[in-house]
Amino acid sequence: MFPGDGEILLRSRLYVMCGIFVLIPNTICLVVFNSSKDFRQRFVFFTLLSVSDMINGISFIMSGSGRLNLILHDQYHFKTSSYECMTGYLWPVFLLFGGQLPATFHCLLTVERVLAVNRVSWYRSRWTWRHRLYLSSLGIFICVFLSFIALIVSFASPSLNDNRICAVMDSTGIVYGTIHYCWIALSYMIAFGVTLNLFLRSHGSKFLNHTEKRKQMAILILSGINVLMVSVPNFVLVADQWDTDEFDVLLVGVAYLLYGFQSCFNLPIFYFFRLEFRRRCHELCRFRRTGSNTIVSNDMSRQKLSRVNASFVNTAI
Repeated sequence: MFPGDGEILLRSRLYVMCGIFVLIPNTICLVVFNSSKDFRQRFVFFTLLSVSDMINGISFIMSGSGRLNLILHDQYHFKTSSYECMTGYLWPVFLLFGGQLPATFHCLLTVERVLAVNRVSWYRSRWTWRHRLYLSSLGIFICVFLSFIALIVSFASPSLNDNRICAVMDSTGIVYGTIHYCWIALSYMIAFGVTLNLFLRSHGSKFLNHTEKRKQMAILILSGINVLMVSVPNFVLVADQWDTDEFDVLLVGVAYLLYGFQSCFNLPIFYFFRLEFRRRCHELCRFRRTGSNTIVSNDMSRQKLSRVNASFVNTAI
């Protein structure tokens, strides 16, 4: 064991636990969002956000378990180039996608929210699930393209690392890694600023009922959590690479853990702020409250309930 290996071991075990903890709530969200055709069409962005958060969780499991395996087999402390990290291990690619995809779909949710508030008539009459699918495809293409650029950069100008931790900065180089983290951090901050502006402008509107206000509150809370748990830690990770006095290994690991744990908040926020999501959870779990008439028990009633909900949630988010 080398000095500092204990902190790396602890950090890696925490990554594995964080990844497992991320997968559970997002799997539940994925099941709920795909439990009916109506939900699949209306919640395309939320479905893909859950998938991207699951990829983020998988990246934590893969990086944590991979580093544990290297340390336990005395293969961690070998000099490795950035290109060898990108091509020799799977977790650098998953770390890239796990950061880029959630940020992309949060931005797409913000775009849809802007259309829903500022182009109400057009949005309600013309905006369909196909538009969400087209935008989602564009977002995925952008993330794949950026990851391809990372591979080219690591091949064209490889950097030499002292070990095989193969984090994003080690796998892509400090310049691309800085752009990667800053782009993700700024995208969340911009999304939060736009969402906050829309919330302040429309929250007092007499045209918004209580349900619509709760929807806006849900998006705003999600954006705020992302700023606190993704944007701020990302700037810490960048500062750690550029500062001559490196931060403590465990401190950097804890900062990156916040990056992962933010992916766990989708389920509680959807459950408490989205009535139709909560109803579907109860229905799928066969949860019935005494005196409640919100849960239906046959296909005909479910279709009626979907039509009623659709009139409430025509703005989709």
